[in-house]
Amino acid sequence: MDETKIELLDLINDKHLIDEYFNFKIKRELNIDIDLSSEYITAHNIVSKKLILVQTFSNTIMDNPQLYLLLRSLINNINSYYLTKNEIISTLKNQ
Repeated sequence: MDETKIELLDLINDKHLIDEYFNFKIKRELNIDIDLSSEYITAHNIVSKKLILVQTFSNTIMDNPQLYLLLRSLINNINSYYLTKNEIISTLKNQ
C-alpha cells in the first residue's frame, strides 16, 4: 500500500497559504472578494502551548453574519487540525 504523507500546516510559515485558502472559500461560498490577512493572528494557546489562529475581526467581518460565521468556522478547522496542508494545496490547485 502507498502511504500518503500528511503534512501539517505551519501557522507562521504557511500564512500566505492560509490567506489564499480563506479568500478562495469566502469567494466561492459568499461571492465576496476581501483581504482576510489582517482578520486573524497566530498566537500560543495558554493551556496546550500550541500555535493557534486567533480572530481579530474588523467591523467589516462583524457586520456581516454570514462572513463572520464562515471565517470563524474556517479558523476553527485550522485550529482543530481538521485540514492538512496537502488538502489546502489540493483545494487551491483544483479551483
